[in-house]
Amino acid sequence: MGSEEYKRFEFHYGIVLLRTRRFQSLMDRLGANRISKPLGWFLLYVMPVAAALGFFLFLSQLSILLSPRGAVVASYVRTLSPLANLGLPGINPYIPIVYGWIALIVAMVIHEGAHGIVARSLGLPVKASGLLFFLFLPIGAFVDVDENALKAAKASYSARVLAGGAGINLVFGVICLIILVAIVGAFSPASSGAGIINVGTGTPAGIAGVKPGDIITQVNGVSITDLNTVLGPNTTLKAGQFVNLTVYRNGNLLQFTKVQLACCDIIENLRTGQNISYPYIGVAQVTKSDLTTTVSKYVTPLDNPWQYVCIPTLPVCQARVPFSDSIGGFYTSPLGSAGVPIANLMYWFFFLNFNLAIFNALPIYPLDGGQAFAVGVKALGRGKMSEATLMRITGIATVVVIAMLFGVIAGPYLYNIF
Repeated sequence: MGSEEYKRFEFHYGIVLLRTRRFQSLMDRLGANRISKPLGWFLLYVMPVAAALGFFLFLSQLSILLSPRGAVVASYVRTLSPLANLGLPGINPYIPIVYGWIALIVAMVIHEGAHGIVARSLGLPVKASGLLFFLFLPIGAFVDVDENALKAAKASYSARVLAGGAGINLVFGVICLIILVAIVGAFSPASSGAGIINVGTGTPAGIAGVKPGDIITQVNGVSITDLNTVLGPNTTLKAGQFVNLTVYRNGNLLQFTKVQLACCDIIENLRTGQNISYPYIGVAQVTKSDLTTTVSKYVTPLDNPWQYVCIPTLPVCQARVPFSDSIGGFYTSPLGSAGVPIANLMYWFFFLNFNLAIFNALPIYPLDGGQAFAVGVKALGRGKMSEATLMRITGIATVVVIAMLFGVIAGPYLYNIF
């Protein structure tokens, strides 16, 4: 290998490449392990599963846009930032920076590492490996499998190397999802009361000092799990009266005395058609029953697998995800205070690995899936297909998939035009 290939540092337009032989020696050792070759075969069969999941999700999204509720879905999507289509923490406003970067770096490291390990298990050379930085920020890893050796290798060899990255991302993502479900399944309400999601400015609760994240456990000494039982349409309390609140905050019970009820929340009695007014303290709550139900729904993936597509940072998903910022603080876990952060980390491990897997598995050239598709088509041609025909077929597949992706991404913005 030439000196250029072993150049330890390279800098190109803000991207720093740090090469190291340690990764290559590690890949040599792992590649020599007797499970590496069976793993390569396993990941080869996983890759089309990832591609199929990608097609299923895209077609499902397109079918929703074309359904009677498509206008509502498109309208909501347009309220989100277009940057939500990018999987980069800090650029995508809905991917948290800390969890997101940790998950993305891990996803890229295992993706590239799988390519190298499978290649070495098959005796194919790895020219270089190392870490990628944007200035001083680590953004991933790279493994440069010898391209000429890959092209000259048997179809089953090159296909296994190409499938390694997407395959391992999907497997790792599923493992993280299973761990996430186990962690969330052990969540229970931190205290028996009404969790406060929001406190209105200038409202009785706000003036008294109640804060989002508090749990109101008693009103006038009466234990409650839902504020509507004492401050709802059937209340005997009147506006202007004072109530005493017992609040659970960070493991402590606080007393808020002489909280004056304000006037008035108004609802329509559907039976009589008359309006009913009742006093309020100005909070948005989540009840103990709501918290228990949310966990129950989240840990039953076969009942509603779409809930795992609900990103916990999206406003519409906050009340559906037990470890979201809005309601995560209302739970306790056997992991203690680490329960919610670990659940978040497992979610973003799952989310970014899953998305990296299905995107790279799609037959888009020159992504892994596109190259693997070309290898498969060439093998089916049994050596009788010209290179020009092979690239034409691969190019058509690439255009079709990109058109589908464009429809999913741009569809909500084009909805009212057609």
